[in-house]
Amino acid sequence: MMGQVIFIVARESVEALLVIGILWAWMAHRADARTGKAWLLGGIVAGFALATLLALALVGVTTFLGANARNWFEIGMLTMAAALIVQMVFWMRKHGRTLKHDMQGELDRHAATSNWWGVFALAMIAVGREGSETVVFLYGSFLQLQSLGNYLTFAGSAIAGLGIALVLFWALQVGARFVSWKWFFRVTEWMLLFLGSALFLTAMGKLLSKHLSAFDLPGWIYATVWDSSGVLSDSSMFGSLLATLAAYRSQPIVWDILMLALYWGTVVALFAWQKRRCSATRLATA
Repeated sequence: MMGQVIFIVARESVEALLVIGILWAWMAHRADARTGKAWLLGGIVAGFALATLLALALVGVTTFLGANARNWFEIGMLTMAAALIVQMVFWMRKHGRTLKHDMQGELDRHAATSNWWGVFALAMIAVGREGSETVVFLYGSFLQLQSLGNYLTFAGSAIAGLGIALVLFWALQVGARFVSWKWFFRVTEWMLLFLGSALFLTAMGKLLSKHLSAFDLPGWIYATVWDSSGVLSDSSMFGSLLATLAAYRSQPIVWDILMLALYWGTVVALFAWQKRRCSATRLATA
């Protein structure tokens, strides 16, 4: 689970740093840069505040939930996190190429009218979006912590993820000639999709064990499809990491296979629809 925390914080922090970098670079070349940067920094702080408020709201909600409602809430959070991952990858594939151009165009429009509130809002939404997604992604894992040691490890993993993000951002800036942002995001898109499958499978496993098991389900639902524990057990260090980041199961049951098929089938269908839509748009504007 801690590998999941590190990856999510690192990936989302890199995206937030990319957005901040674009906004800051745009401000650096303006005569009114000092005023603009003050509003920009205010928007960044407000974005972090939004994410913090969401985290506090989620903690407050779970405080008043009973055991059964808490289970449903945890399943819902894990499922929402998986859906958000797919939506985020879907959005980045559509807007990633024009993100810098679109953002700077929006900033130009606000600056032309001295509408610094618009710059503030743009920074707040950009940073708040990444922070809020991180909160939702990690909250399902947070709910599973049981001891002080777990909480300390969780916090340490989040800090490590942020540190890795800073190093990655610096390395990509310095080594842009060798490793492009395009390839970085393309590789991490697939890593995110596999992580989404792991979150979704965890949610569906909880649904089966805590709620659906009360119903008279067919026995084949629980049948083991294969056993690869002799090669790589999901209780081993590397197997556990694969289970956390890529939904690996050394002894999957039919339910697991069906849920993964549902997840990946949905992803493939969405991306095929996106590709057809983009092709139709290009033909219409040609």
